[in-house]
Amino acid sequence: MVTRRDLFLLATAWALLTTAGVVLVIAVPLFPPPAAQEARVIDGAMGLLTALSAPVFALVVVGLGYCLVRFRRPGVPDGDGPPLRGHLGLELTWVAVTLALVVFLAFYGSFSLVELRAHAEHEQDALVVQATGSQWFWEFSYPDLGVRTREALVLPVGQRVRFQVLATDVVHSFWVPAFRVKIDAVPGLVTSVVATPDRIGQFQQDEDLRVQCAELCGLGHGAMASPVVIVEPHEFQAWIAEQRERQLRPQGR
Repeated sequence: MVTRRDLFLLATAWALLTTAGVVLVIAVPLFPPPAAQEARVIDGAMGLLTALSAPVFALVVVGLGYCLVRFRRPGVPDGDGPPLRGHLGLELTWVAVTLALVVFLAFYGSFSLVELRAHAEHEQDALVVQATGSQWFWEFSYPDLGVRTREALVLPVGQRVRFQVLATDVVHSFWVPAFRVKIDAVPGLVTSVVATPDRIGQFQQDEDLRVQCAELCGLGHGAMASPVVIVEPHEFQAWIAEQRERQLRPQGR
């Protein structure tokens, strides 16, 4: 039989484990350092969801663990246990709390989605980059700037970028871990995703600054990655000029 002492111990253990879980979520980075405005929106939503899951997880673990220890009976049972009766007030409270939590998360997720879409709607000032996946490499084209390269994806910091993603053979997936954005590259289709780099960096110092194929695409799938380099706008313009000069230079010189 459950006593007040049992309820007190359960509540205390639940509160302690919940507090520890929330503190852990806040204190320990769940993701690698973000490198885009969109990544910070996604990280904020994910952090909140994880923190809100802590009390639910703690309740299940504490309740199950306490019952296993407190009400365990040695030997083989010789009959059924006593019947359990519901508690209307407890059941209504549980439904109300979980409903409020679900509604809150739905609204929060909707606002985050609206914020991400607001980033994507400003196309007039976006730099267009075509990322083409093939077995097993990425090629990047800057159609408005007349540059094409397979060496690295170079981007200016603070510039919104619209990636037009294509595939030449099988399904690939365009993913930059530090941007938290990912979209499939499908043969015959052009998919798109938006990211706004907000800090300087490159793959040599941060391995999450890379374009990684995230869809199993054959034998070389694991090695299908290209470095990402984020530079100041004037450095980006210098890089564009250098690439144009290289592409206009006759082969073999």
